[in-house]
Amino acid sequence: MNIEERINEVYNDFVGYPQRHSIIRNGQKNDAFVVVAFEIIFSPYHKVNRFKHSESTHREIIRRSVVPPPDDSIDIFFEEDNLDEKNYHIVQVKKSRLQQAEIETCFKMMENSMKIYLKKPSDLQKSLKSIIGETDFSKQYKTNCSYYVVHSGNTNYIRNQKSNYNIVTYNELKLLRNGTRIECVPSEKFTIDIANNFIVNNFLDNSKNKNNINNINSNLPKSLLCNFNGYDLAVLNNKYSNTMLGRNILYGQNLRESLAKNSKTYDSMFNTIEREPELFLFYNNGITILSKDLDAKTIKKQEKIILKEFSIINGAQTTSTLGAYLREAEIIGDREKIENLKKVHVLTKIYEINPELVNHEKISENIKIYTNTQTPLSSRDMVSIRKEQRKLQQRFIEEFKFPNIFIFIKKGENIIDYPKFLKHQQITNERLAQLAFCGAKDKKSKIFDHNPKENFTLNEYYHKVFDINDGILFKKNNKDIDELLFIYKLHEDTKIFHKKSLKRQIQTLSQSPAESDVDKKTREDRINRVKRNMEITNVCLFYNIAAFYTLKQFFDTDNKNNVSLIFDSRKYYDYKTFKEKMVKDFLELVYLTTLNIIRENSDIANVNNWIRSEKNEKIFFEKLDDEIINKEYAYSEKYKEFIEKYKINCT
Repeated sequence: MNIEERINEVYNDFVGYPQRHSIIRNGQKNDAFVVVAFEIIFSPYHKVNRFKHSESTHREIIRRSVVPPPDDSIDIFFEEDNLDEKNYHIVQVKKSRLQQAEIETCFKMMENSMKIYLKKPSDLQKSLKSIIGETDFSKQYKTNCSYYVVHSGNTNYIRNQKSNYNIVTYNELKLLRNGTRIECVPSEKFTIDIANNFIVNNFLDNSKNKNNINNINSNLPKSLLCNFNGYDLAVLNNKYSNTMLGRNILYGQNLRESLAKNSKTYDSMFNTIEREPELFLFYNNGITILSKDLDAKTIKKQEKIILKEFSIINGAQTTSTLGAYLREAEIIGDREKIENLKKVHVLTKIYEINPELVNHEKISENIKIYTNTQTPLSSRDMVSIRKEQRKLQQRFIEEFKFPNIFIFIKKGENIIDYPKFLKHQQITNERLAQLAFCGAKDKKSKIFDHNPKENFTLNEYYHKVFDINDGILFKKNNKDIDELLFIYKLHEDTKIFHKKSLKRQIQTLSQSPAESDVDKKTREDRINRVKRNMEITNVCLFYNIAAFYTLKQFFDTDNKNNVSLIFDSRKYYDYKTFKEKMVKDFLELVYLTTLNIIRENSDIANVNNWIRSEKNEKIFFEKLDDEIINKEYAYSEKYKEFIEKYKINCT
């Protein structure tokens, strides 16, 4: 069912609801578009995929958030309850194709309505005032507002767009209906005509050419070499530059996201488009597209190419730069720049990798790796397209309610808008894997090999962490990973706190006068000991996190209720005094013990070498066990007190 069919269905189901001040008025099908937009955009929040009038809870969700006409330029006012925080989503929906100036006006009108509500609510229409009045919205939350304009056109950016402005096009609504993890463009058609200067070179459709039937090789992908017009690519980039998904799905199967303005070639490409657009083809390496279905045929003497489920797997930087150039030109209304862009052509390779092709997954993976040579690739880039990486990311976003973790699996990836993630809940797959070994009290190791090779290899540690059936990260639930990441954050904050203390000690000792050579030597020895503590503090991450989990292993078994507890991380971020106390208590609980064991057992000359030595891991854990066993009561009491003070129930 497409969106238009869904609009008709919602209209027929909800017309006249509620009886007084109807949200969908009789004869006004555009009113149903508002409900459909609310259904699609906010489904991650209200958890309803399809509203039904027969469901009382569905009617109530709509009644509380969708504003009946007249609406003071606000069609949807949605309150997001984010634990002890409130966020507000304010939406205007237009069943028409809006231009930039019209979209700007929509945002200003919504902001003005909110200002009026805070200053003199009686000046607003009753319908909007009533819906806002049922929420907790007040002046304290005025900075917690996000504004949306939903329209039927393709314009998805405006001049000086604020960070809390979101423009949702009709195309974006269609994509959002398919879920937030869509990884490729569903379908696009390209035509060879004067308007877009699309050029096809030497395409042979073997499947329909009887004279070449002997040349058919079903084990090879179908391929096409052609030139794409720069303007067409720019439009394609901007069309799928999806604000709600947090990424551009045109590059969904690329090993990394576009580097945008951070790329070294960004400015030079801009200059080429500006000064010599006809030569862009000769200066640029071109792009590569993978598609599940490639259809090239002549219809009415025009060559048409239809791509389905496709992605640019090499050339994200080129295409996104073209899109940025077009965006800038359209914002300032510079027709000359747009004409320059239409003179640009980009060499394009298209490969059809359909599921019926023998070894299609391996061929697809190799093409993605081998075509990305312009910017050096690490092994982490190469594994970003593997199914276990995508599954891992999806798992900790969608399979658990709270807490959620966003795992960055490729360079340049942007975090999604919902669910919300605290600072420690945003982590790269590589760092998470290294931390997982800390939590498992296992061997520390580089998970990815960063040496340049023709082929990348996945070592035993990669599979031990990422294997879908048996990997550490797939055995742990969201609370386990959230705790690991929070302990990592706590370690880093404690390190900063302790280093400040050590620096103060060095400064004090350095400034204190020495009455004799003996005093001077004593002072220097003390300074060196403090500096040594500083060195250990900088490199003890693995051991310190592992030490915490050793305490947990010893003493959590005493209290089965601890399973349902999580650290009060939100309070940690919101209240400075709470954070300071927790850092100091963590220092006393485990951090100083870690430092002491390493200091007493490591070589004075080079702490780093001692840390890296595999044999010393055994020494550390043996000494740690001895320390805990000899002072079991003291550690038990400190650990229990720490848990009681800083964990809360999450059932």
